[in-house]
Amino acid sequence: MITIDITNILSPDLKSRSRANDLMLFVKNCSETDVILDFQNVLFATRSFIDEFYNLFIKDSVHLPFKVEITNVPEDIQAMLNSVSKTQTKIKTIPPTSNIMRFENVDDLLNYMSIVGF
Repeated sequence: MITIDITNILSPDLKSRSRANDLMLFVKNCSETDVILDFQNVLFATRSFIDEFYNLFIKDSVHLPFKVEITNVPEDIQAMLNSVSKTQTKIKTIPPTSNIMRFENVDDLLNYMSIVGF
């Protein structure tokens, strides 16, 4: 088992999706079966980083070659993880009362849009 302070790998400010991918690459190269990702020194994380982190490390964790645990997550980042998890698991459906318009081509759609007032 290895504990990784992610700020040593990335930085205290986690600002992009690509940084989450960098972290995944680092963890995969560690060749460990159990990994703890420590967020203790993280000062800031963007929604895009958290979204990608969630997709890579949490949502699809059953497909990872290692078991991952996260620890010392600051409250604001935990709140963002919770928010992201809610948007990732919702099943999007069209309500049965919705009217669905179908058009044969773009011209028909544009003609319809010109008639409908927005």
